[in-house]
Amino acid sequence: MKLEIATFFVKDVRFSSETRYGGGVLEINREELVRLVLEDKRVLSADLDVAFPGEKTRIVKLRDAVEPRLKVVGPGCLFPGILGPVETVGAGKNHRLSGVTVMLSAEYVPTILSGTAAQSSGIVDMWGAAAQLTPFGSTINVILMIDLVDGVTELEAHGAMQLAELKVAQRLATTTIEKVPDDIEVFELSKTDPSLPRIVYIAAASITWQSPHSGLAYYGLPVRESLPTLMHPNEFLDGAITKDVRIGNGSRPTTWSWMSPAVILELLRQHGKQLTFLGVILQRTRFETEFGKQVTAACTSQMARLLGADGIVSTRISTSGNNFMDMMLTVQACERKGIKTVFITPEWGGKNGDELPLVYYVPEATSMISTGSFERDVMMPKPEKVIGVGNCQVVQLYAGDKLYAPASEFTLPASFCLLDGVDCLGRLNLTCEQY
Repeated sequence: MKLEIATFFVKDVRFSSETRYGGGVLEINREELVRLVLEDKRVLSADLDVAFPGEKTRIVKLRDAVEPRLKVVGPGCLFPGILGPVETVGAGKNHRLSGVTVMLSAEYVPTILSGTAAQSSGIVDMWGAAAQLTPFGSTINVILMIDLVDGVTELEAHGAMQLAELKVAQRLATTTIEKVPDDIEVFELSKTDPSLPRIVYIAAASITWQSPHSGLAYYGLPVRESLPTLMHPNEFLDGAITKDVRIGNGSRPTTWSWMSPAVILELLRQHGKQLTFLGVILQRTRFETEFGKQVTAACTSQMARLLGADGIVSTRISTSGNNFMDMMLTVQACERKGIKTVFITPEWGGKNGDELPLVYYVPEATSMISTGSFERDVMMPKPEKVIGVGNCQVVQLYAGDKLYAPASEFTLPASFCLLDGVDCLGRLNLTCEQY
């Protein structure tokens, strides 16, 4: 499959009487987009705002973020199974607005009030130290704020919120039709020199058993009882993987991250140059029995061996220790089959970085890359502006958690309180120095 992605850089975003793009400026008709969102009767109210890097702005009650993209040529659509019928994607031509996101700030009356299946929200600062812990501190963010009607179920809330953000993102991307792009990049798994090392990427999809939505969806279908699934890397760029937007904390990647997965993009760019990229294994993890963990590790490693892999790059997509054990056993199984494996993972380490960074370890895990600790305190200085749906005098990030006053200075207990505040996919440049 061959996928061409045309990029249109966004340098400024303004509200205007018309929604259009030109000269690096994205203009938005607020009323038009609000009407588009309110077509869904599950949405009670909607509004929009914009936050720019460097501003002393704090964004709260965040659920998800997405990049504006549009499929202009080829089969299917962006976000198949959600914005259109299920059809295999990853081919054709897409347009993307780069440097801008659509961020979802949303409220609804939950029916699950405690536990890991309960809703949560995240925070993003556009300045200061906290802005460096999430990719959204450096993007222009169009914040879609919606409130849902009373009486929706948890799955209905997820569906309404997700549909709203994806429709707005798609509408913004339509402004690029018949425009000349700033850049074009082509992604294809073409034939390569047989002497190049053959590489497979394993993306661990951590599942929440008790949740109405499993946490991650494949073509709009929540992944539950699933063995590893082989995917073409281009499918990720077309939005084939999405998340449960009820869960806004940084313990799981946003839809934006799944659309722009750092490791997949780099492997695609090095295909035919330094390596042969064979594909992606989407591995369902967080089995709650040792037997289940052994089965998924055996199955994943066998799939990689059947593909003829010489090496594997693997990431885990959760802060869960349960998920961590699954991935360590997978590393062990791959190495025992003779496949060299690199494991990219965030770590624990405690508040001062002097505690054990790993909750489980196998001797075969000899090549690991840390993307940083998520247990450190995050200092949140006083902002000049707070953006978010509804009353933002106080916010609660987790069910049963303490209340925070976003207009004031406070300290968060971990970076996973930030939207995409845990670097699961190796996209940031966090470093550590020893003194």
